[in-house]
Amino acid sequence: MLIFFAARAGAYTVPYEMWMGTFVGDSKVGWMSLNIEANEYEGIKGYKIATVVNNHLTVLGAEMTQLVVTTCYTDLKYAPLAEELSMSSGGKTTTVKSKFGKRSIECEMSAGSGNSTMSIPIPEGTPLTADPIFTTSDVFPEVGKEYEMRYFNPLTMALEDLKIKVEAREKLTVDGNEHDTVRLRNVTPLGTMTVWQEADGAVLQVDGMMGIRMLRMSRMEATADVKDTGDLAILTSAASSRPIDNPRDVKHMEAVVVGLDDEAMLISDARQKASQAEPQTAPPSASFKVTASRFDAAKAALLPISSAELAAYLKPTPPYIDSGEESIVRNAAEIVGNETNSYRVCSKIRAWIYGNLKVDAKIGITRSGSDVLKSKVGVCRDYAILFASLARAAKIPTKVVSGLIYTDGAFYYHAWVECYVGKWVPFDATLASDFVDATHIKLAEGDATTMFSLARVIGSLKVEVKEAR
Repeated sequence: MLIFFAARAGAYTVPYEMWMGTFVGDSKVGWMSLNIEANEYEGIKGYKIATVVNNHLTVLGAEMTQLVVTTCYTDLKYAPLAEELSMSSGGKTTTVKSKFGKRSIECEMSAGSGNSTMSIPIPEGTPLTADPIFTTSDVFPEVGKEYEMRYFNPLTMALEDLKIKVEAREKLTVDGNEHDTVRLRNVTPLGTMTVWQEADGAVLQVDGMMGIRMLRMSRMEATADVKDTGDLAILTSAASSRPIDNPRDVKHMEAVVVGLDDEAMLISDARQKASQAEPQTAPPSASFKVTASRFDAAKAALLPISSAELAAYLKPTPPYIDSGEESIVRNAAEIVGNETNSYRVCSKIRAWIYGNLKVDAKIGITRSGSDVLKSKVGVCRDYAILFASLARAAKIPTKVVSGLIYTDGAFYYHAWVECYVGKWVPFDATLASDFVDATHIKLAEGDATTMFSLARVIGSLKVEVKEAR
C-alpha cells in the first residue's frame, strides 16, 4: 500500500534521511523510510529520492507482507526526470519504470507476467512534482494557502491531481516533546491525508486512508517487530445495522451507506439506484436500492459483439487486463469452445475461474490477468481481472466493478465484473452461481484501476439495511 504525503522540498538539508512507523489503531504494522541525496541523472544535476514502505498485515486470515521501493530522479527544482517503482508481496512483483519528457511520460510496466508499455501525454503548462512527497518550496507556508499540481501515479498509470491546503499552525507532542508544526490537508484521487510537519520539512505524523497512521521515530524504533493488529479486512469492513439471512439469495435490498459523500460513487443503472440520502445528516449518507434478477440466456447477444460505444470494454487495457496476451487468448478459446451465446460464454468463464482458482490473500498487489491465470491463486480483485481478461479475449465487452458485498455479518470491500450480453449483466467468479445477489453495492466501475478509488472510503463506512428479501 502506498501512502503519499506532501512535504516542502525546499526545507530539506541534503543528504536527508527520515524514518516513520506505520500503525493501524495502536498496533504497529510496518515502517517507511525516505532518503534524499545529490545525484546526476543523464548529465542533469539534481537529486535521487528513495522511499521504502514495508508493511505486514493479516488479511482474510492470511499473513501478508508488502514491500514498496520507489526511486525517483529529479532536477535541482525537484521536477521529475525518471522513476522506478517495485511492489512485492507473496512472491509476486509489479514494476513500473518511467521516463519524463517535455510532452510525455514513457512507461514500461510488468504486473507479474510480461511487459507492457504506455505513453502518457503531459498537457502543455502542467506543473509536475516528482511525487506527492514534494510540493512547495515554502519553508513554513501561510495558513489558508492552497496549492494545486499534478503527479504521476504508477499504480493507475495516469497523471493525477494533488491539492494541498495549509489548515493551521499547531503544537504537536511526540514522545513527550512538543513541536511547532503546520497541518496540511492533502487531497488525491486515492483519498485525503492530514500531515503535520515542522519548519525544517520533517514530517511528524500522517493520518492516512483506511485508518493508517504514520509517526516519526528512529530507525531502530521504526523497524522493530510489528504487532498483531487483527484482520485488516474485518477491521475495515462496513458494519451492518442488522444481519441478512441467506445473502446469496437476496433479490432486493434497500440500504443507506453512512459516511459516503463521494458523488462519483453514486452509480445508478438498470440494477442499482443511488442518491444522496434525504435529509442530509452528519456524516453524509447515500441511499441504494439494488434489484437482482436472473438473466434469460435465450435473450443474449451472439458473438462477436462489436459497437463503437463498447469499444473501450473490448480492448486490452494493460497492465492489468491483458486480454491480448497469448495465454489468455488460448485459454479463453478453450473455455468458450464452439459456444456463440454471449451469456453462456460468460457462465462458462465464471464456472472455470471458480473451479480452478483458490483464494490466497498473501499476495497484496494488483496483478495482470495472465499472471493470475499462471498462478491460479488470488482474491476477489484477481478473480475479476482474470474474468475481464478472458471475457474480452472472447469478444465480450467487460468492465471491472468494485464496491461492497454482505457476508459473515458485515459488508466487505469486493470486486466482480459486468459483461455486456445485450445488456450489462454482473458475474462474480468467487461465487458458485451465475446469480449475483442484491447485497452487491457498486461504487466503482470501468478499468481495473478504478478499484483503487475505493481507498477513499475503506474503513469509513457503515450500512443501515432497510430491507433485504
